[in-house]
Amino acid sequence: MRTGGLSLEQAPPLSIPASFFLTIPLGILATALILMTFGITALGNPWAPQALALAHAGTLGVLAMGMAGALYQMTPVVAGTPIPFTRIAYVVHLLLVAALGGFIWRLLGGPVAAMSWAIIGFKLAMAAFLLPLGWALLRPATHNETVQGMRLAALSLTAVTLIGLMMAAGYAGDLFPQSRVLWVQIHLTLALLGWVGGLIVAVSWQVIPMFYLAPAADKSTKRWLFSLLLLGLLLPFAVFYFPQEYGNALSPSRIAAIGALPAALVIWVMHPALMLRNIRRRKRKRSDASLLFWNTGLATALTLVPIAIAALWLPDPRWQVLFGWVAIWGWAGMIMHGMLSRIVPFLVWFHRFSARVGLEPVPSMRSLLSQRRIRLGFVLHISSFAVGALAIVSQLNLLAQFTGLLLVATAISLFSMLLHTLKVT
Repeated sequence: MRTGGLSLEQAPPLSIPASFFLTIPLGILATALILMTFGITALGNPWAPQALALAHAGTLGVLAMGMAGALYQMTPVVAGTPIPFTRIAYVVHLLLVAALGGFIWRLLGGPVAAMSWAIIGFKLAMAAFLLPLGWALLRPATHNETVQGMRLAALSLTAVTLIGLMMAAGYAGDLFPQSRVLWVQIHLTLALLGWVGGLIVAVSWQVIPMFYLAPAADKSTKRWLFSLLLLGLLLPFAVFYFPQEYGNALSPSRIAAIGALPAALVIWVMHPALMLRNIRRRKRKRSDASLLFWNTGLATALTLVPIAIAALWLPDPRWQVLFGWVAIWGWAGMIMHGMLSRIVPFLVWFHRFSARVGLEPVPSMRSLLSQRRIRLGFVLHISSFAVGALAIVSQLNLLAQFTGLLLVATAISLFSMLLHTLKVT
C-alpha cells in the first residue's frame, strides 16, 4: 500500500468520519421504506413528490453522508492542512440528518413547517461544513490534482446547496423560482458531475494507486480532464446570456444539458475508461472483493451518457427515472460502497494498530474485514440495482416493492460490515 505524500498524522478522530459512514445504511433504509410504501409511484414520474423524496434520500442520505465523511478524513491527510474546528462535524452530522428528515417528511405529505425547518437545518449544516472545509482547501500544504478536485467538488456543493434551497422554498409556502426546469437541470449537473463526480475522480487519483498498486494517471491527463470538467460545469450557465425563445426542440434546460457534455464525457466516459484500464494493469493481482464494486460502478458509468441523451430527448419519463437510478445507485452508490469496504478497515488499522507496529503483533488490514462480507454486500447491492432498473422499465409495483426489500438487506449488510470493522480493537 502506497502512502507516500500523505500527512497521516493530520487525520481527525476516527469517530468523525465513522459517524457519517454509519448513517449511510439509514439513508438506504429510507429509500427502501419509500419504495415499499409507495411502490411504482416513486419510480414513474420524476416530478412526483415520492420520486423527489426517493432521489434525495439517495443523494443526501447516502452519497452526501459518505462524501462528507470522506472529506473530513481526506482533506487534512491529502492537503496537509487540518480542517479548523473539526469537532463541529458532530453538529453538522446531526443537522443534516434532522434537515433531511424534515425535507422527506414534507415531500411525502408532511406539514409546510417541516420544509421550513429543513431549510434552516441545511443552511446551518452547510455553513458549518463548507466554511472550515473551504479554509483548509484554500490553504493546502500540498498542491496536487486530488486537492484541486476536492476544491471543485466543494465549490459545486456550495452552488448545489444554494440552488436547492431556492427550489425547496416552493415546498415551504413560497413560490418556485422562474425557469424552474432550467434550474433543476443546472442543479443536477452540478450535483452529479461537479459534487459527486468531481469527488469520485479526486478520490480515485489517490485510492486506486494506494490500495490496489495500480498505475497512477499522469499529471497531464489529470490536468486536461480537470479542464474539460470545469468547462462542462460552467457552460450551462451561458444559457442565461441568450434569449429564452428557442422552440420546443431546444429549450433552455436542453441547451444547459448540452453545455454540460464536456463534463459528462469526463465523468462518465474518460475517467471510467482510464480507471478500468489502470485497475487491469495493477501490480497486485490477488483477488480483492472491493474491486467488484469499482469495476461494476465504473462500467455502469459508461452507460450514463446514452441514457442521459434518451432522458433528454425522448418523451417517456421512465428514461429520466432510469437515469437517476443508474447514476445514484448503480454508479456513485456502487463506488462508494466499494470504497467503504477498503477505507474503513484502513482507518481502523491506522488509528488502533499502526502505533503498535514493531512493538507487538498486530493484525493485517485485510484481516479486519473478510472478503466474504464484502462479496455479500456486492451481491445484495447489484441485485437491488438490477431489480430496481427492471421495475422502472416494466412499471410493475411488485418489483418496486421487492427492490425495497433488497435495499433493506443491503442496508443491514452494510451496517453489519461497518460495525464489525469499527468494533475491532
